[in-house]
Amino acid sequence: MPKAAGLPDGFELLRTAKCIVAVRSCAKNTLLELGITDRSKFDELLKTGRATGGRRGRAVSIPLDSEGRDRAVVRHCWRGGLLGRVLGDVYLTGARALEEVRVSEAARTAGVPTPECLAAVVRRTGLFRSADLLFREVPDAVSLEEWLKQNADSTPPHTQEIMGTLAETFGKLFAANIYHPDLHAGNVLIRETGEGYRAYVIDFDSAERRRCLPVRLREKMLFRFNRALVKRHLAPTPVTLSARVRFCRELGMAGSGTGMRRLVSRCSNHLKRHSWHYY
Repeated sequence: MPKAAGLPDGFELLRTAKCIVAVRSCAKNTLLELGITDRSKFDELLKTGRATGGRRGRAVSIPLDSEGRDRAVVRHCWRGGLLGRVLGDVYLTGARALEEVRVSEAARTAGVPTPECLAAVVRRTGLFRSADLLFREVPDAVSLEEWLKQNADSTPPHTQEIMGTLAETFGKLFAANIYHPDLHAGNVLIRETGEGYRAYVIDFDSAERRRCLPVRLREKMLFRFNRALVKRHLAPTPVTLSARVRFCRELGMAGSGTGMRRLVSRCSNHLKRHSWHYY
């Protein structure tokens, strides 16, 4: 089983015969009462929860109190890509889930809007491991993908406000030197407040914090995000050129007209190279 080294401040490690849990200290008693170390009890709890938007559609919202005002989202860890079709949720160690706790908390501490991580539960079955991650639910939030589908006919100013919100959130992600290789509309939550919109980045599986985040990786994240919008027919339109320029400049990606044209050209070439995936 993975070691306790490297857990963020405020977390502690619990061990039982069948699982290891990295849990936020202030939530430990509540989560233990819910049965996170008891697989059968926790599985029964998940059956009473409600499905919510999450990676690959496998996330469940459960109450943390009797009134149901405070809730947690439980996301089971599944492998992605071709390997996921063969191995599903099977891992040799629980290191990946614990690393997500570390990166998620590092991002949150650095000011990136992201749900509070409560725990990672790594369960052992023979030689193999499976894992669940628990995050505090952001109330009244929907994925950006859902928002774009619901507001397909929104006016340009409405869409441009969302772009400004995304630029602010992505800028904080860049400033925190977090490389998120799976940035797409399903991994961004949108919440409408009395002061406008707020965007949250979720699912730091396979993400990493680096000493510095070069422009090459920033572009790679943005191109991945844009490619997913096009692939899923979610690209917000119409969006004015001035809004696109502002978006990139807020991110520090293009400081001049020439820089903007080069960025747009590289983004277009990226879409062409990957178009065989979805056309």
